[in-house]
Order: sequence, then C-alpha cells, then structure tokens
Amino acid sequence: MNVTATLFGQMITFVIFVWFIKAYLWEPLTKAMEDRTNKIAEGLAAAEKGQQKILEANEEYTLKIDEAKSKANNIISEAEQKSKSIIEDARLSAKEEALKIAKSSTQQLEQEINAARESLKKDIAELSIICAEKVISKEIDKKVHDNIIDEVINK
Repeated sequence: MNVTATLFGQMITFVIFVWFIKAYLWEPLTKAMEDRTNKIAEGLAAAEKGQQKILEANEEYTLKIDEAKSKANNIISEAEQKSKSIIEDARLSAKEEALKIAKSSTQQLEQEINAARESLKKDIAELSIICAEKVISKEIDKKVHDNIIDEVINK
C-alpha cells in the first residue's frame, strides 16, 4: 500500500471523526456546559438577590420595630398626660367640693351661733325680769340682792 493512500484514508477518517464528534458530542456537550454555566450564574444571582432581600427585610424589620417603639412611647406619653389631666381635674373638683362644704358648714355654724345668741338674749331677758321682780318685791338690801342674783345665776 501506498503511504499517500494511507495518509489520505487517515485524513478522511479523521475528518469524519471530527465531524461526528462535532455533530453529536461537541455541540451537546458545549450546550450542556453553557446551560450549567447559566444555571450557576442564575443561582449566584438568586443568592445575591436573596442576600439583598434579607438585608432589605432586616432594614424594614428595624424600621418597623423603631416605628412600633415610637408609637408605644407616644401612646404611653399620651396616657401619662391624660392621667395627669384626670388627676388635676379630680383635684380641682375635690377642692371645689371642699370649698362648698366649708362654706355650707360656715353658714350652718353662723346660723347656730345666731340661734344660740337669740336664745341667750331671751334667757338673759327672762332672768333679768325675774331678778328685777324679786329685788323689787323684797326690801332693798345689798346682801339680799347679792343672794338673789347668786340664786338666779345658779338656776
């Protein structure tokens, strides 16, 4: 055999082998590698997006917690203000009621004092009349007058 024919036969076989590899193995293999590369890239992108979402969620969580704390503090301060207001209103109401009671008591006391004065005036007038009657009915004597006055006072 001729070396040229062998070499020519090997070249044709090599070209057919390269064509076969390219047609049935190379393209599916490169396509599989590209698909795998794309999947890995998508996975990495998804992981980055996931990390980003986690960071955003943490920021949102922090904001919501701060907002909730702020609202809670506002509610507490409003409640404290309302309680102070209620206490102050109750204190003012109690003072007003105490003043009314004191005024009423003072008026009642004055009425009782006036009634007692009137009664005392009446009693003194009656005693004076009784003393005067006894003094006039007896003879005028200093000792007798003193005894009569002491007697009336003791009664």
